[in-house]
Amino acid sequence: MARKYRIGKFRFDTREEYNLGRDDVKKIYKITHSVDIYDPDIALRLYQSIRTGKIELHSKIGRKFFLDLADIVAKNAEVSAREQEKQKESEKSDYWQRILGLVCLLAGILCCVWYFWSDYTNRRGNETNDYLRKLREDPQETADLVSNDAFFMEDAPELAASLEGTGETEETDDGYKPEILAEYQPIIQVNPDFGGWITIEGTQIDYPVMYTKSDDRFYLKHNFDREEDINGTLFMDSRVNLARPGTNIIIYGHNMKSGQMFGGLKSYLNEDYFQSHKQITFDTIYEKGVYEVFAVCLAQVRYQDEDAYRYYNFIQADSEEAFLEFLRNVEQLSVFADQNLPEYGDELLTLSTCNSYVEDGRLFLVAKKCREAE
Repeated sequence: MARKYRIGKFRFDTREEYNLGRDDVKKIYKITHSVDIYDPDIALRLYQSIRTGKIELHSKIGRKFFLDLADIVAKNAEVSAREQEKQKESEKSDYWQRILGLVCLLAGILCCVWYFWSDYTNRRGNETNDYLRKLREDPQETADLVSNDAFFMEDAPELAASLEGTGETEETDDGYKPEILAEYQPIIQVNPDFGGWITIEGTQIDYPVMYTKSDDRFYLKHNFDREEDINGTLFMDSRVNLARPGTNIIIYGHNMKSGQMFGGLKSYLNEDYFQSHKQITFDTIYEKGVYEVFAVCLAQVRYQDEDAYRYYNFIQADSEEAFLEFLRNVEQLSVFADQNLPEYGDELLTLSTCNSYVEDGRLFLVAKKCREAE
């Protein structure tokens, strides 16, 4: 069977086509990182340059980029036409009508831009997650793909430098060096901040989870590829010891209206949903785990001078008393909670996201690790 070559979602039948695709990717990368292709004038000039052959693209990737650019030019032309029509109409009205018309026009444009940008980031996030799932399922294909796609690093030396030394195991204070699971080693090669994978069957939650001690807020506004993204990426609390987790692992994520990231956790405020979606699969790069949700809670971020329990500070229970105090507070904050609570020594997982029921509100789930999965 003939070998298939692939770049992302594009497949090529021959090595020659594949090389043309790589060349086009380099050109597109340089274009999109040097100019704003959504600027009407720049988009039009780029479109004309490609159409007249001043900029040459020779693969299906190049054709897709050209078609996307054509769509941008068409949309800009439509917006421009609407703006001119609105301006003619507003000139016939009084001052306040003109102001109102301009405000409405601006709001419409912003809504369109927001919609298309949100849709793009959501699709990009889904494509990234699909790509990463394939990495887990076929490590050998992943290794080949990472090697083939290394040309991206030529135009991003700072990113290439950040990937040096990936795949090394983390060492604890006592010298313990856990081994990275084979299925996750290829993903570590793509981004060394990768810390694990979380899945909740029957929901949108099927994402990589990041882990970094240097800047634990970085992935609030960046995706797996380290690009700015309003969705952000799921990430662990930096106080967690990934090599040898303690009592509680906390994972944070945005509550997106689209349902992305932890946007689906609000469904747990329905008791039937809570009862039917209790199982969470969460693997760190070092070990697999299955957890069962036992509490759904609402809380609030507190100021430093406020006397209140902060669930997001519970990482390690140094005593049974501290563990039981956490459970008591979970029960007090819970919307739903099982009668069968964890015991001291059990490992916990907390998923935390924003919730607008009060200012600085938080929704969080607490789950217990199933002993048979240990």
